[in-house]
Amino acid sequence: MIKNIVLIVAFIFLISCEGYKTGAGIVYDKSTNKPLDSVRYYAVGIDYIEYTDSLGKYYVEGKFGGCVSECPDFDAEFSKPGYKTITLKNPNGDVYLELEEK
Repeated sequence: MIKNIVLIVAFIFLISCEGYKTGAGIVYDKSTNKPLDSVRYYAVGIDYIEYTDSLGKYYVEGKFGGCVSECPDFDAEFSKPGYKTITLKNPNGDVYLELEEK
């Protein structure tokens, strides 16, 4: 009986350790403050790749697990041809990209 209770508690603990980490916002051109479409964003370690929509909006989502006490951090890389690539930890909000120097 105790063995079964221990197994059930362990199972519940393992299930409760999984979840999602998310981030959302808008990517802007730093000099014009206009939204940028088609910006590639890549959540490193989660292997999540998407592009901003026509209004510059992005949404990053990644599953994590493995009995952690809190949501793990992740880095997201934002890139677009002609702009400097930036990497942000746990992006959630507006992002500003600068033009590359010529």
